[in-house]
Amino acid sequence: MKSGHLMNALLGIYIFIFFTYLFGPLLIMSVTAFNSAEFPSITPWECFSWRWFNEGKIAYDGQKLAGLATDWRLHDGFISSLIIGIGVVILSVPIGLAASIVLTQVHSRLRTIFYSISIMPVLFPGVIIGISTVVLWDRIATIGGEGFISDLGRNGIFLTILGQTCFISTYCFLIFVARLQRFDQTQEEAALDLGATQTQVFFKILIPYLMPAIASSAVIAFLASFENYNTTVFSILSDQTLTTVIASKVRLGISPAISALALVIILLTLILAIAYEVIRRREDKKKEERQNRLLFEETNDSRLKKDNKKTFRLPRSIFLFLLIIVLGGFGLNELAKNGLYGNECVKAAETAKKSKFSDQLKLLQQNVNTVDENTLKGGTLGGTNDYNNIFADPNLFKNFGGFDLSLIHI
Repeated sequence: MKSGHLMNALLGIYIFIFFTYLFGPLLIMSVTAFNSAEFPSITPWECFSWRWFNEGKIAYDGQKLAGLATDWRLHDGFISSLIIGIGVVILSVPIGLAASIVLTQVHSRLRTIFYSISIMPVLFPGVIIGISTVVLWDRIATIGGEGFISDLGRNGIFLTILGQTCFISTYCFLIFVARLQRFDQTQEEAALDLGATQTQVFFKILIPYLMPAIASSAVIAFLASFENYNTTVFSILSDQTLTTVIASKVRLGISPAISALALVIILLTLILAIAYEVIRRREDKKKEERQNRLLFEETNDSRLKKDNKKTFRLPRSIFLFLLIIVLGGFGLNELAKNGLYGNECVKAAETAKKSKFSDQLKLLQQNVNTVDENTLKGGTLGGTNDYNNIFADPNLFKNFGGFDLSLIHI
């Protein structure tokens, strides 16, 4: 008994650590999207703000830190990713479907060879696929001369679609193979014996059976294309996708707008997952009711008959949403009480940072003024006069994000 309790406790600890490791970074990044600070962080917390979902802010050096709504690079990258994802789905799903059907039709001795060749693109590094795609189509464009072929061979979006399709179509192929392994081929034989053509068998028997696999492969192909980086960064050329834009922003310094984008993507994923689960459960319930009704009609077993009166039941999930709303409202109320929410908080934080920056400038000027003139005079560094007026230029901080020079008294 004690060993059973110990195992349950260890299992609970393991599950907690696993989910913390899995979802902890996502939760932290989501929280940083609401901090008004220029760098995504939880501590120190400045103010609860929506600025990184909207217009962003102007930094002290005059650089505009764009928010999610005004960052045109993220917008263009998102549109390019959508176009590439749709193109990859259009190519990968038919290629994977055709390859899986061929696998079921070839001789048994050739299936192993054909299967190995079909999954080989997954084993290649994405860098190799991206570079080889660019090199191949560059030669094709050169041979084709000026015109449509030349423009197409040097179009980054087109090359990225082809490069990603090379290995994403393999994912679709594996999904279709797994589905076809459970297919009863006697259905095709019966349809052919009844006079159906091969085309009719394909569209009326095989395709309806493969519809779940087609939907799954399309979703997986789109997601794999949308988040791909290794192949995309080499084949996109001068264009950009959402992943390459985010990577370039990370190299230059992480912006809280990326946290805002991550939160939006997480919420969309959760909404779609919940919607799918609700629809699936409704379909399963309808299917079960239909089977019970047919069974009742055949057996007249009253135990299978259910009351048709529909009673209203409050969904249990609504309590979770109510709990989230209550906790969110309580958190905002506490932030407002402590002066950590609202425009006044943001203005106070900006004023404090400007004042701190002013103090640092004055301290720097004082250090320059207290340098021993005898130490610098005649030296390689020159005299004190070379440094006394380094802040004298009135335009030095003119565009410093609205910085007021009157705060400095030099």
